Amino acid sequence: MERYLSWSGGKDSSASIIIAHEKGIHLDGIIFSEVMFDRSRNISGENPKQIKWVYETAIPIIERLGYKVKVLQAESDYITLFNTRIQNSKTAERNGKKVGWLLGGMCAANDRLKMRPIREFYKNVGEHEQIIGIAADEPERLQRLKPNSRSLLAENGIIESETYSMCRRYGLLSPIYEERCRGGCWFCPNCSVKEFAALKRQYPELWAELEMLSHDTEIVSKGFKYGRTFDSVNREIDLINSQMSIFDIVDNSGGGYDGAKIDGLD
Repeated sequence: MERYLSWSGGKDSSASIIIAHEKGIHLDGIIFSEVMFDRSRNISGENPKQIKWVYETAIPIIERLGYKVKVLQAESDYITLFNTRIQNSKTAERNGKKVGWLLGGMCAANDRLKMRPIREFYKNVGEHEQIIGIAADEPERLQRLKPNSRSLLAENGIIESETYSMCRRYGLLSPIYEERCRGGCWFCPNCSVKEFAALKRQYPELWAELEMLSHDTEIVSKGFKYGRTFDSVNREIDLINSQMSIFDIVDNSGGGYDGAKIDGLD
């Protein structure tokens, strides 16, 4: 029977890889499912800092430990879901229009773009054992483990707070923990407005992708973030970013600033 470890890039699943290595536990592979924003242009939907770290740092380290990482991607992507035409809706005027923004709390991206490839992979593998990164102090999650799943963390009494130092020791602690930023998809409606503001500051090209979608007049779902329109969120993040720019200048000038040096302000 084959044995695989499901890896998210987070601390618990990374610590599970470390335990497997230290205990000499054989793994037939490590599975990482990457959500794509636009496959045709190779634009990942994952947190930009996280996915860069996954490919450039984490995977090489894991492979040096002797494990092969298999990256899964769904055949569809966020753009596909956004542009899907609605059919057979009880509300007639919706039929033929595009779905539009994904709904918070009912994330089609997580189910169809991340979890579906994992389900299909294990279905094709057949009988297998799956290692999941659940810490010893997460009893409710441990109780939900399927019969063919196990937690190396729980078996070795590793609690969640201990996984940070384990990962740091091997260079497998994601930058999302060091910088205290959110993992997951950068377009997720669960992102806070401040997180979206940071995205626009650091990756304006990605925010421009969402802004372009916001101009589509055929979409049914107009709520970009829990009912709020994209324009509403965009105005708020511009206010946040303009205030941060002022504070940055104050910090760098010893308590005052020269107004003539602030771009876009009188």
